[in-house]
Amino acid sequence: MAKRQKKDHRLSDLSRRQGVREIKQSFLIVCEGEKTEPDYFKAFRMTAATIKAVGQAMNTMTLVNKAINIREADQKRKRVYDQCWVVFDKDDFLAKDFNQAILLAEKNGFHVAYSNQAFEYWFLLHYNLYTGTIHRNQYKDMLTRLTGMPYSKSEGYGAVMYNLLLSRQQQAISNAETVLAEISHGNPAEEESSTTVQRLVSELNKYL
Repeated sequence: MAKRQKKDHRLSDLSRRQGVREIKQSFLIVCEGEKTEPDYFKAFRMTAATIKAVGQAMNTMTLVNKAINIREADQKRKRVYDQCWVVFDKDDFLAKDFNQAILLAEKNGFHVAYSNQAFEYWFLLHYNLYTGTIHRNQYKDMLTRLTGMPYSKSEGYGAVMYNLLLSRQQQAISNAETVLAEISHGNPAEEESSTTVQRLVSELNKYL
């Protein structure tokens, strides 16, 4: 009788552990860029989460409103997300629009992975702690030199960058947080160069 109880206890423990593994985190990631950003996030090898990453070729307020619409449309199809993110750049958009887009997203339950000036700044941080004003027009040449191959925004290249930079990712996270700690004063539009992409990356890493 004791052996049977012990066996039943082991089966119960196994069942609970299996049940935990079956519960997956779901992410909605709506990106300004049509190719680089969605391809980059889709390259994460998730085992305990699902990702819907889409590029919209929209910016700031327009992108946030589109993201809200996407979430609502999916909810009507009974698809509900645990975490919703928007990913967009400062570029040359008005400071007011950029900051308001962040506030609108957060007010509607979205997390924001922004870059000032552009997403490629996140890639640069895998190599060095870059600070101060760096115009996004310089990013391509800088990345080409650092990676040893021509940087491209073509389809699929975001996944190439994910794999190429993976071994440097923790350093990039540390660099990005160091920059924010130094220059973040509640006005993201004026805080060049900076990014919060590392916060989305860190969340995704929890479910690899």
